[in-house]
Amino acid sequence: MSRPVVLVHGAWHGSWCWERVTPYLDAANVRWVAPDLPSVASASTGANQTEDNLAVREALDRLRGNDEAILLGHSRGGSVITEAGTHDRVGHLVYLTAFLGLENEDTMPYRSDALNQCLEVQVDGTITVNPELAKTVFYNEHKEQDFAWAARHLRAQSFEPFEDPSELAWQTKPSTYVVCRNDNALLVAGQRKMAARATQSIEWNTDHSPFLYRPELVATLLIGLSVSG
Repeated sequence: MSRPVVLVHGAWHGSWCWERVTPYLDAANVRWVAPDLPSVASASTGANQTEDNLAVREALDRLRGNDEAILLGHSRGGSVITEAGTHDRVGHLVYLTAFLGLENEDTMPYRSDALNQCLEVQVDGTITVNPELAKTVFYNEHKEQDFAWAARHLRAQSFEPFEDPSELAWQTKPSTYVVCRNDNALLVAGQRKMAARATQSIEWNTDHSPFLYRPELVATLLIGLSVSG
């Protein structure tokens, strides 16, 4: 039987961002779950990395059977899986152009100036993405209709989650890092620096959000990892 997959979205996104990937997983009979992180779903409450970590752990707890799961984190979701990935149901970590950090490591050097410039702090303390700049940063290779669909779903992000994980799952479990060469959000040089910490790495000629316009790439990677175990 194939191993299950848990999909962890990044900042400002939600489980909706995997909608074009999961049909491929269904067709391959790969079980999956995609939790919504409280730091986005409940951003105004100040939900932070503690709540996000708990949400992923609860999703892992609910998995049927005993097979080890493939845990994927996109972008800021990498920080979440770095901590939640210590769960005993996790067998492999996948960092999709994601933060794979050291303890107390500053993530700012990995972010592009364009990413920093497109963020807006709201009066309630949450952070939103300037819609006029979002395409250039997150979806620069997407068609306009695909970007428009994604833009309608973007939500505010709690400021609180941007903290260091207290546990580093990638130090004890196998991991794959996916470098996205045309990413305008995370610097490619920074991605490669983090990728060197992973067990293995691959590179794609995609922007920051391949799950929307190249879902078959994401799905093929996950299916391969799921059935190889």
